[in-house]
Amino acid sequence: MNNSEIRDTFLKLPKADVHSHLHLAGSQKRFKEKYPEANLTFPKSFDGLSGMIDFIYRQLNTILIEGKDVINFMEIAIESAIDDNVTLLEASVDLNLARFFDGKVEKIIEITRHLKEKYKSQIDFRPELGINKDLEHERVYSDGIKCIESGVFKSVDLYGQEIGKDLKPFVRFYNMAKDFGLKTKVHIGEFSDYESIDYTIKLLAPNELQHGLSAVDSKKTMDCILKNNIRLNICPTSNILLGAVTNIKKHSIRQLFDYGIKVTVNTDDLILFNASVTDEFVKLAKSNIFTFDELETIRKNAF
Repeated sequence: MNNSEIRDTFLKLPKADVHSHLHLAGSQKRFKEKYPEANLTFPKSFDGLSGMIDFIYRQLNTILIEGKDVINFMEIAIESAIDDNVTLLEASVDLNLARFFDGKVEKIIEITRHLKEKYKSQIDFRPELGINKDLEHERVYSDGIKCIESGVFKSVDLYGQEIGKDLKPFVRFYNMAKDFGLKTKVHIGEFSDYESIDYTIKLLAPNELQHGLSAVDSKKTMDCILKNNIRLNICPTSNILLGAVTNIKKHSIRQLFDYGIKVTVNTDDLILFNASVTDEFVKLAKSNIFTFDELETIRKNAF
């Protein structure tokens, strides 16, 4: 197949995006349509996680300034997924977005429920509760519990800086989430080593890891992932643009796949990295990282 045929093939296939942050998951095209006066230039790469955070706070947050913008960003994210024929979307709704609604987490729950209902005929949107590791623990256990008890959220994800963060305060919360039937995910192993993955699995026993790239450096870690049937939700373009990986040829996804670990490919933050799920599959195909049949396995893994 030529490049155009490869793209058409993957665009037509139903896909899942299971590693996505909802208010950052809109395409740049839909963002510019919604905010035509916005004078933003998206970088072609970022200086690590801190560089990405700096861009969000200094640039993107000049547009994302009040509650209606939060709703707009969420809606264009869901519509962007539909544009890409994503039929299953597990995207995190950051708990701290309540700050745009006078701190009322009930409003976040209400908005998320409304969006799930509004788009249910077009996409299986399964909201995920996103928690930054730096969020005050009191709010995690007050507002966070309200979210998991609401029945709106189907999973929980913990993200932010990977190195030097104490995860022990989240153990009880993760146990509660599991008691309510929520799937659990953790961002780890993109910028941290395999030992951090071992520690996270032992402490939080997550169902899935967001990234988990450094697992490839330890057979013991990969064996642990296999033994616990943990899926790795990988975002190749994000990994490259943030500097965690030099280029697609050096990405560890091939080695993880060959070891038998269940991997998926996802967008992470579409508005920042400008690569849809289709784009990710096309890049992996054109770079001869995987055959079409192998990519079919990866596509199905996400469901």
